[in-house]
Amino acid sequence: MRIRTIRPEFYSSESVGSMTWKTRLVFINLWSYVEDNGVQLDNPRLFRGQCMPYDDSVLDAIEDAFAELEQCGSIIRYERDGKRLLFIPGFEKWQNIQRPGTCHYLPPDGWDKRGHKVIPEDSGQLQEHSCESPEDSGQLHDCSSSRSSSKSRKKEEENKFSSSKEITAEAFHDSTDYTTAMSAIKAEYANLAVTDAWNAFLSRHYSENRTIADWTRLWKGWCQRRANMSGIPPSKRHVHTWQCEHVLQALGRDKETATPDQQACQLAERLNKEQNTQ
Repeated sequence: MRIRTIRPEFYSSESVGSMTWKTRLVFINLWSYVEDNGVQLDNPRLFRGQCMPYDDSVLDAIEDAFAELEQCGSIIRYERDGKRLLFIPGFEKWQNIQRPGTCHYLPPDGWDKRGHKVIPEDSGQLQEHSCESPEDSGQLHDCSSSRSSSKSRKKEEENKFSSSKEITAEAFHDSTDYTTAMSAIKAEYANLAVTDAWNAFLSRHYSENRTIADWTRLWKGWCQRRANMSGIPPSKRHVHTWQCEHVLQALGRDKETATPDQQACQLAERLNKEQNTQ
C-alpha cells in the first residue's frame, strides 16, 4: 500500500459523480493499490485483502466496480505475460510522485513504463520520454534516474508550436512558454505551491486543446486565483535583467554562462512587460 493524495476536484468531477458510491470508494483505494506507474494485478481478491481487509463479502461488489471503472475509461484491464493486469490512465498526472520506486508490471500498449501516454512522432506534440533502455526491454526498473534525465531534456527542448496551433495542456507544460510563464508566476507568488496548482489545473483541463496564448492566460489566471484564495499576497515586483535567475532558468543557463545577448535581453524585457500588464 502506498500514500496517495485526493484533490478537491475529485469530488466535483462529473465523471466521478456518475459512478455509484461503491465504485468511487474502490477507485480511491485503487490509487494506493497500484504501483507508481499506475499498474497492478487485476485481482479483486488481492485488492480486497490489501484495501478492504475487514470486508469479507465484497468480492462481487469489487468486481462490479472494476467493470464500471473499465466501462467509463477510468481503468484499462488487459493481459501481459499470462497475467491479468489493470492500469489507471493519467495516474502520473494525478499523483505527484517525487521518487518513483521499482515497478513490476508494464502498462498496456500505447503507454511507456512510467505510465505516460506514448505520442506518435508525427502527431505535432512532444514525445514523452520512456524509462526503457536497451538493456532492460523485458523488465521494469527504477524510474528515478530516467526522470532526472527527462527533466534536463525538457529544459533544452525548444518551443515547436506556432501561436495559432491548438495543443493539449500536457504539451503546453513541455513548452518554453510554460517555463517563461512559470518564471513570472514564481516571481509574483513565491510562496504558491505551483506543483499542486498545476496538478489541479491539469485535472480541470485534461482533455482540452487550446493555443499557447490561451493556455498561458488560463494558467496565470489559475495561479493568481489560487494565491488569492490561499491568502498569499503578491511578492514585491522584481525587475528582470539578462542575468536574473528567472531569465537564466528559462534559457537553461547559470551565472557562469550568463551573457547580455539579444535572447536574454529580449526575454527580460518580455517578462517585465508581462508583469506590468497583470
